[in-house]
Order: sequence, then structure tokens, then C-alpha cells
Amino acid sequence: MNIKDSGIKQKQQLTWFIIIFCILGVFANYVYRKANNVTAEKTLMRTDSEGYYQYLPHLFIMDWGRMDKMHWAKQYGDGKTLNVYTSGVAIMQAPFFLTAHVLSHFFELETTGYTSVYFLFVFFASLFYVLLGLLFIYKFLRRFFTHQTAFWSMVLIFYATNLFYYTVIAPGMSHAYSFSLIAIFIYFVPVFYEKPTVRNLLYLAIPLALATLIRPTNLVISFFLFLYGVFSYNDFKNRFKFWVERWFFLVVMLVIGILMFIPQMLYWHTVTGKFLFYSYLDEGFTNILSPKLYTVLFGPRNGWFLYTPLMIFSAVSLIHLAYKRKLSSWAILLIMILIIYINSSWWRPTFSGAAGYRALIGYLPFMAIPFAWFFEKIYTRKGKPIRVALTFILVLFVIYNILFAYKYNSGVWWNEEWQWSNFLRLVKF
Repeated sequence: MNIKDSGIKQKQQLTWFIIIFCILGVFANYVYRKANNVTAEKTLMRTDSEGYYQYLPHLFIMDWGRMDKMHWAKQYGDGKTLNVYTSGVAIMQAPFFLTAHVLSHFFELETTGYTSVYFLFVFFASLFYVLLGLLFIYKFLRRFFTHQTAFWSMVLIFYATNLFYYTVIAPGMSHAYSFSLIAIFIYFVPVFYEKPTVRNLLYLAIPLALATLIRPTNLVISFFLFLYGVFSYNDFKNRFKFWVERWFFLVVMLVIGILMFIPQMLYWHTVTGKFLFYSYLDEGFTNILSPKLYTVLFGPRNGWFLYTPLMIFSAVSLIHLAYKRKLSSWAILLIMILIIYINSSWWRPTFSGAAGYRALIGYLPFMAIPFAWFFEKIYTRKGKPIRVALTFILVLFVIYNILFAYKYNSGVWWNEEWQWSNFLRLVKF
């Protein structure tokens, strides 16, 4: 097979993946709603999802004067309410919301912002952004690995992790959007260093700023920009010199960040009279001196490795790569240590009702890198028995993940003391 034929087959495989991804995504959402007898509204507009979304109907449909009286919000001041969630998700949903709004007008349907047409397009937004993120992961991995390694790593990052749940079953949450933005950011970091232009800087600065707006803790991903490919003191010194000589790029990034936060600052000022405000109020990092690391990684309630066992392969491979000084593993390891510590310090480290450990979904693009290394190591160098065994395990992970997504009930997570007995009962499919 020549290179041209190989390239055509790769494009065909990716095309079929896109088609199957969209069809299965719609089908999975439909089956879930029918099996659980829930409406699109209850699937898409519940808890945090409504908090992220409600900026849109308030901005485009309702009276702007009611921006300080949102429904899914906390009481603040005299008769006001404060939306604790930032507007980043709403910004990304806006093109889909406006499409739904135009179609609703055209077909003379209700234009309240809270009908099935709007909810359907929120779902489409989730599918679109996650698919975009997956394709950028693939493109990044192709820098270092074969097509098959990059392709199957991309597939497994979706179907064997709780990204699946937060894309097709709970698409209104922020995690799918963080995932997509971080994947795009990662892809453009090496592109920028190969050709350090303002345009390439914008390609990574915009997703970085928007990801930070969605979840301010996402700012830790900026270490990947500054430490990409750094493994020694000389590497660090050269990278520092690179940025000193191009200090204007830092100014551009700062301006992009400020511009991205302007809508949020205007909202905060409308409600509180302040342009900068901590909207979570009484919720904070109360465990900062005693981080709940075991709870985050191994706890029966949402423990990362317990509910997303694929990440065990990634984590072990990441440590090995860091020891071998390969694939920007030092930067990735630093980012993962920081975000796990930050999440472990949160007042509720389990992040309440969650299908697996949802606060790390956005960081799956980073973990896809060591997983791809592991995947290629096994499938290109090991014997057939090991390859067959790993294939069996990976298929099992996919089945486990999808069955759990359909069995998950957030009400159980909220209302019961969650112990190992609950977990064992849960996995009896």
C-alpha cells in the first residue's frame, strides 16, 4: 500500500468515526430518555446545566433588567440573585441557541428559550464541541504516534471515560466544553513554537482564556504552554529567554484574557456593583491544608481510578514518561498534580452528584498522550497474548463505562451515605 492509499484510508476511517459518533450520540441520548422516562428538559436543564445556560434566554429574550433575578442562582442582597456559574459555557452555546431561536420564529413555535427545540440544540452543541476536541486530540497525537494509535486513543478517551456521559446524557454541564477547549489549546502549543506568530498565539490564547472563564482552575493548563518540551535547566533557561524576547506575546495573551472576561465582569457589576467577584460565596477550598486525595482518586463515591479505570494505564505511563523525559511529560505531570490537589481541596471534593470524577474530564486531552504511548507500546512491540488481553480489558472498560452511564442516578449520590457496598451494588449490571 502506498502512502497516498494509506492517507485515503485514514481519512475514510475518520469520516466514518464522525458519522458513527453523531448517530450513536443521538441514539444514546434517545435511549437514555426513553429508558428513564425523562423529558429533554430534565436531561438537559438540571442543576448546574441551567446555571450555565440561563445567561442566554436572559440576554436574548427576557428583559435585561432581570439579569439580577435569575432562577438557578443564590440569593444576594435585597431581592437579587447571583448566578454562581460563569458565562463561558453560554458563550459557546450561543450560536446553537440563536439557531434554535431563529428556527422557532420561522416555524412559529414558542420562543421562550425553554422549549425542546432549544434543548435539542444545546445537545447538538455538546456533540459538536466534543467531536471537535476529539479530532484535535487525534491531530496532536499524530505528531508522535501512528494513525491507528492516535485513532483508537481518541475513540477510547470518549467511550471508555465519563466524557461519554457528560456529552450525550448531561450535555448542559461545563465538562464537554472544557475538554474541547483544552484539546484545541494543546494542539496549537507546538504549532506556535514551530512558527511563533501572533495568529498562532491567538489560536491557543483564545481557548485558554475561554477555558479559564468556564472554570478558573483551568488556568493551570497554561503551564503546558510555558513548559512544553522542557526537561532540563538549559531547556527552562532557553524557554524563559524565548518569552523575554517576545514579551509582547504575553501582553497579547493578557488582553485576550481581559476581553474574554468582560461579559462576566459586566454581569458581576450588574448584580454586585463590583467588576471582580467570587460568585461561589460560601463555597471554597476549605480542605486546602488537608486535601482529600484518596477521595478524589480512589473513593467509592466518584473516585477517578475507580469509575474511569482507563486512567490507571495513563497515570502509570505518565510517571514512566516523566522518568524517561519524553512527550512533555513533566509539564503534564505538574498540571495533573496541581489540578488534583486543587480539586482535593474543594469543600466537597467528590463534586456532589457526579457520574465518575467529572472535575477531571477537561484534562483527558493531557492523559490521552501517555495513554497513546502505552497503547502503541503494547500493540507494536508485545506478543499476541498480551495484545489480546489488553483488547479484552479495553472492551470491558467501554462496556463498564456505558452501562454505568445508563445506571447512574444522581439522586442516589445526593441522598445516601456512599460506601463500598453501594459501589458493589452499582456495578452488578
